[in-house]
Amino acid sequence: MKVMSQDSLTEKLAKANGNVKRLCEFFAARRDWVYAPEAATSTRELASAASGVGGQLKRLMDACGITPDPPADPVIDSVGAGTHENARLLRFTAFLRDLDIWFAAQSDAPTDPAAIEALREMDAHIGCMVAIFNNATIATDVPAEPMGSGDADASAQTAEPGEPVRHTPPLDEEGVPKQLVLDDTDERPLVQDFQSISELTTDCEKLADDFLTAWDIELSYYNRKKFFERLLRWISSAPEGQVLVIKMKTAEEPYEPYPSYVSRDVLEGKEPPQVF
Repeated sequence: MKVMSQDSLTEKLAKANGNVKRLCEFFAARRDWVYAPEAATSTRELASAASGVGGQLKRLMDACGITPDPPADPVIDSVGAGTHENARLLRFTAFLRDLDIWFAAQSDAPTDPAAIEALREMDAHIGCMVAIFNNATIATDVPAEPMGSGDADASAQTAEPGEPVRHTPPLDEEGVPKQLVLDDTDERPLVQDFQSISELTTDCEKLADDFLTAWDIELSYYNRKKFFERLLRWISSAPEGQVLVIKMKTAEEPYEPYPSYVSRDVLEGKEPPQVF
């Protein structure tokens, strides 16, 4: 694996730190909110995604010899009572999973003091979010609160602006992921053989389902099966040294996912990663 320049790594860690801090502050300001009844599974997935990022941070911190700080406790005013909606939680989960993938591609520990401090701060904010998610209260008969303009602004700050979202204005910056990075590796396989037949792993199907859900795309059983067949071909056809990146055609509805490929060098930092 090629080494990312320390200057480039510091810049990207600072950017990731800012995104994670804003996401932490979003949930800290809504610490007492309940979670919509249909969001029980999504809440667990969100906690798992945050824990995954925390594991990657601890790996890099151990390599740097960093002693972690306690979980952060942002000093931020509560926005009052409310209910988290499922769609927003799915988008935040997609963001954290993409962040996990990017961190997993980093093999060299940072040496720049600013980069090391960014790791420490991110770890503290992730710890805060994990604690909030693990203490989540699932509503029983409370309808999900519609996202108002203020909530949209708050959630938009957690990630880079995405492509236009279905059923929303083209300039909406809610954080819907622009793309899905799928790198089939020995450490995290996306394809497996079952009775001599290649198929997608459950983890890969989950990533694909979450990506489609974040775009508000619901496929029938038949169309989902056909999409997974195409996805299997796309992953298996990835050129040597290339990683499959799923993007979305948005010129007309229904939106259509399509494949592209990116060099692993990009994911290792020779160019800015696009997973944030």
